[in-house]
Formats: sequence, structure tokens, C-alpha cells
Amino acid sequence: MARLGKYMMIIAFLFGLTGCWNRVELNELWVTAATGVDMMDDGQWLVSYQIILPSAIASGTGGGTGGSSQPAFHVYSVKAKTYNQALSYSNLQTSRRIYVAHNRVIYIGKKAAENGMDRVVDFYLRNTEAREMVSMVVTDGLASNLIKKIAVPEKNQGAAMSDMIDKESDYLSLFPKVRVFDFALSMNSDSKSIGVPVAELVGEHDLKNEKEAENMDAFKATSAPLKLTLTKLGVFQNGKLKGFLDKQESLGVSYLSQKINRTEISFPCSEQAERKMYSSLRVESADVKLIPRKTNSHYTMQVKVKLNGGLIDTTCTKDISKTKTIHEMENEIAKEVTSTINEGWSKLQELGVDAVGFADRIHRKFPKEWKNIKGNWSQEFKKMELDIRVDARIDRPGLLQKHIGSEN
Repeated sequence: MARLGKYMMIIAFLFGLTGCWNRVELNELWVTAATGVDMMDDGQWLVSYQIILPSAIASGTGGGTGGSSQPAFHVYSVKAKTYNQALSYSNLQTSRRIYVAHNRVIYIGKKAAENGMDRVVDFYLRNTEAREMVSMVVTDGLASNLIKKIAVPEKNQGAAMSDMIDKESDYLSLFPKVRVFDFALSMNSDSKSIGVPVAELVGEHDLKNEKEAENMDAFKATSAPLKLTLTKLGVFQNGKLKGFLDKQESLGVSYLSQKINRTEISFPCSEQAERKMYSSLRVESADVKLIPRKTNSHYTMQVKVKLNGGLIDTTCTKDISKTKTIHEMENEIAKEVTSTINEGWSKLQELGVDAVGFADRIHRKFPKEWKNIKGNWSQEFKKMELDIRVDARIDRPGLLQKHIGSEN
């Protein structure tokens, strides 16, 4: 009996040593760094997958440092009726399965963005392999074209764009980072709106430069004629693209969205306003408070901005060691921030898109009134006014008491 028990233990132990029945080896997969999504004229999707070539990265050829001239990625484009069907049909073009779990960024073509992102968002929330934390970027043309371009001097273009979005959001706050998860939340919010960064190729557009941007010739020049750049903000309502905001307008929206981390503010000295000579403040902390108010039958949003930073360059000829001069500069900074916020706000009201989420704040503050204005919020939004109050502080004016070129 004891021997039988011993055999049973051995059999149970052997069953425990069995491997994973559904394992997939790395050499059976193509890891995706970026994805491009376009809507074609016939209503079908064109999905492009930017797959990583490990051999090019390992050999160093992906950075243009010798060896065979092989980029670090390759792009497959698949046309299909649905987003998921495109992923399945990719198996007709490649010997390995395309793996999207490590996807860093989604490029959305302009026509696809105007048509609506609901099906793309549905795929990323429903598919167990796809991740909803991937960054979203809009393109002003075809995503399938942009995703093929090399982002000199980086090897991996998809990873480079993802890092660019992170750094911009941390240091400039012009275009807040938006993930698929954030986009899905916006579609189910009261405002049903959000802003997404726009990426474009900036530079000398001609056939020669366009072709070089897709091969290793891009690494042969000290400065690439075409550069992948974040240029503006695309605003969405109900998942569809409604318009664009420039850098200044987008920064104003960042203030109103409470998404200012760090940024830089250029402002004129009071005695040099007409000469267009500017000084710069590096904002190291910005606190924005939004307080909805009801005035008669309409609503006002009180915007309180408190920011602190250091003076990083100046053309001001006055002695900045004096308290009076510092206060004058702080007033100019406050004017500049107020103007920036108003620019972004005016553009949003012109488009009728509540990309700052004011509807959600009105709903929380005035739940009973919200039931009456909910159906007509787009018109109510255009009637809203801002009460902007900016408190700017220069913590560190620097070691020099005067502008280095001052004659005083």
C-alpha cells in the first residue's frame, strides 16, 4: 500500500512538470512598435503595423553606423472590413504572427479620425492582447505614409514618437499625452470631448526627400530635410475629429484641462512691449483650480492659476534685484498666461467642442440644473464665460542683476 502511494505521488509530480500547452516562441512573433489606422474611400480599414527587426537593432545597422543598410523596422499594411480582421489577414503576408501587446503608439489618419474612433477603441478594450495604455497621435494625412518614415537619429520610430510625447508632456505641456484609455473615458463623459496631439513631417517636401525618409539615406545627412514633429492639437467630439488648435491655443487648453506640468512662458518687459523683445520664465509648478459659478441663467468658470518658476533669460534693462522690477515682470507673465488661456478658450467655443471637460464639472456642481441643460450643452458651452485670475511668482531671478547688454 505504501508502494502504491509512492507511485501515485510520482505520477502527480510528473503531471506538474508538463509545459505550457499554448506557448509561443519569440521567433514565431513580430513585435509591433506602432500601428497606423486609415479609413479608405470604400469604407474599409487600412491598418499598418510597424514591426521591429531585432537583427538590425542588434547589429547596429538600424542607426546607420555601418554594415548592411537595413532599417530597424518594417511596415505591413493590410486592408479589411474591421480592425480585427486586418490583424487576422496580416497572416497572409508574413510568416510570423503580428504581436500587438508591445505597441507604443497608434497613428490615426485624418479621414479615419473624422469618421470616428469608436471601433478602434473597442478593439483595444476588448482584445486581451492589445493594451489600452498605448498613446494616440493624429496625422494630418495618411497614417500609412507617416508610419513608414524614419525618425532620425532614433532606430525605432514608434518608440521614438512615444518618448517624444512623454517628454513634451513633461517639459512643455503644449499637447497632453492621450492614451486609448483616456479617449474611451472621454467618449463616456458628459463633455464627450478630448484633445489628441497631431504629428506631421515638417521640412522640405519633395519626392526625393520623401523617399530618403523611408530608407537608410536619412542617416547620411547631418540634418534630415524632413523631421517627425508634434505640431498641433486635434479636438474630438463623440469620438470624431472636429478641428485643430495651434500651439498657443493648445497651451491654453492645457491650463483649462489642469494638465500643465512644466512649461516656458515668453513675456515682454513693460518698457519694451512695443519692441517685441521677450524674456523667459521656466515654470516649475503650476496649480490650476476650476470653480463653476452660476450667474442668472448662464454659467461662469472661475480659473485660478498659481505658478512659480525661474527666470532663464531676459532682455529687461531694469535692475531685477529690485522688488518693484520683479513685480512688474510677474504682472507681464500673468497677462501672457491670461491671453494664452483666452486664445484656447475662444477656439474651443468657435468649434463648439468642450475638450476641457467643463460639462462634467457643471454636472457635479449643479446636478439638478444639469438635467435641463444636458441636451443643449453645446449651445450652453458657447455662452459660458471665464473669470481668469493668475498669480505668477518668480522664485529665482538669477545671479545677474541687469540684462548683460544694458547700458544703465
